[in-house]
Amino acid sequence: MRKFIVFCQLVVLCIVVVKIAAFAGLLQTKDVLSYLPLTVNRAMAESPAKAVHSAPIKDPKDPVADSLRPQRDLAASLQARKMELDSRENALKTEEQKLLALKKEILEKIDLLRGLEEKLNVAIEANKSMESKRYKDLAKVYESTLPAKAGPMLEKLDVATAAGITMNMKRDKAGAIWGYLSPQKAVEITREITKSTKQAPVE
Repeated sequence: MRKFIVFCQLVVLCIVVVKIAAFAGLLQTKDVLSYLPLTVNRAMAESPAKAVHSAPIKDPKDPVADSLRPQRDLAASLQARKMELDSRENALKTEEQKLLALKKEILEKIDLLRGLEEKLNVAIEANKSMESKRYKDLAKVYESTLPAKAGPMLEKLDVATAAGITMNMKRDKAGAIWGYLSPQKAVEITREITKSTKQAPVE
């Protein structure tokens, strides 16, 4: 840089000398430029400044860009966070759809089971009604039979059937047959009647 300044000073000095000589009449104005060793433009082109300019110049930092860096970093962080939240939201929506489908399937199965339960209750009630009618019909048969014959017949029946028939008989008829039962069978029938009475719904 110092060489360039010295060179410029020499060029200026030459120009001043030539002008003084021209003013004194020693040189014509048109010959002034021919006596100059270098024109200003040529001097600038061939000056050491060329070497200076040929060196890579570092771009100065943009203060505006530097001041916006935190905002850009924050925006990038927020964008990444948004993408993460969007991904989680999509995953949650998928799980929600699966849960809704599962809930629908469970509700459909519950409705099906309720329908089956209702049909089963109807069948049970019908069976109970038929069983009650059957016990009443058998009770009438045993009531019309002599106690001496009805007792041994009732003795041979299973406890549940014997108890069902006995419960549907009139008390005096059942009492007459009771005398022809063995004590063990009478106890078993009594227990079954007691158990059936406890299990019977209160109306």
